[in-house]
Amino acid sequence: MTIKVLESNQARNNWREILDTVLSGETDVVITRYHKPVATLVAYEDYLAIRDELMRRRAEQRARRQVASETLATMIASERVLAREWNTPEEDEAWADL
Repeated sequence: MTIKVLESNQARNNWREILDTVLSGETDVVITRYHKPVATLVAYEDYLAIRDELMRRRAEQRARRQVASETLATMIASERVLAREWNTPEEDEAWADL
């Protein structure tokens, strides 16, 4: 299996040729934007073969992003609490009865 790498402008200008290349089943195409890979074209039959694994990986990525987002929110909230002024008369009064 060979891999052909094209900039997005090249892909746009040669779309039919790219589809024919992918349909041959011998070459996958990676499309880049500003020299970074952003998409891959594979034959539909190949996509069907890997679809379940792809969906599982995407679900794991969403779960990791959610955990990271919740962790960041907790850290920000903790920083607010730690930044509070704790030596106030109100604090002293609240602790006096304990």
